[in-house]
Amino acid sequence: MKRIIAIAHNTFREAIRDKILYGFLFFAVCIILFSLVLGQLSLGQQIRTTIDVGLFGISLFSVLIAIFIGINLLNKEIQKRTIYPVLSKPVSRPAYLIGKFLGIAMVLLVQICLMLMVFFPLVMFQGGEITFGLVTAVVLIYFEVLVIIAMALFFTSFSSPFLSGIFCLGLFVAGRNANLIAELAKQEKLEAFAPLFSGVSTVLPNLYLFYPSGKIVEGAYATVHAQFISSGYLYSTISYGLAVTAAFLCAAIIILNRRDFL
Repeated sequence: MKRIIAIAHNTFREAIRDKILYGFLFFAVCIILFSLVLGQLSLGQQIRTTIDVGLFGISLFSVLIAIFIGINLLNKEIQKRTIYPVLSKPVSRPAYLIGKFLGIAMVLLVQICLMLMVFFPLVMFQGGEITFGLVTAVVLIYFEVLVIIAMALFFTSFSSPFLSGIFCLGLFVAGRNANLIAELAKQEKLEAFAPLFSGVSTVLPNLYLFYPSGKIVEGAYATVHAQFISSGYLYSTISYGLAVTAAFLCAAIIILNRRDFL
């Protein structure tokens, strides 16, 4: 356990020094601030617009940061061969990968907190409140980010940085639209492709569950900003996210164990 914590701490320190990270953060803050302008332009929907655009910015740039760091850190150590002395010590490859994951997860937690230091005051400035639904949206964003980190480590364990980035972005976009793919399977005009669409929607990680706005409550057209979002939905989605994260990490560990570094 001490080795995992040490690797996580070193990963956090290494990632937090990356200047590109602050570039992502800068653009995220710009989008959050721009939501104030869009809110003023909307008629009677200022708070709603600010919240939707702000959450979109937090979600988008958190995912981009997760993909960038998840791919870059592990690949850098493989390319520069700094992974060799680490694995030559009494550090198992599962412990190494889990440490990397926890370190990146801490970085993203800090980044999201920094974004919220701009977003929450902006919502209150517009006359809104920090409701349970709004906090729920942020929690769901973070657990989606954990899935993305594990996904990035998985693809990096066997592929190049460029291809890993393409795979991650592609799977993220497809996962966000998993519900639409499932709906296509029910269309009569596409009946011939129903098994294909159904199979794809089943295999894909359903990232739409973490989307902080839209029709995500059973039988109701509601947003996660509302107060009546059930705690059961939150717990089940978090459990699903942790299960998918664990699956990607286990797959990455299996692949990493089979690679010959020494």
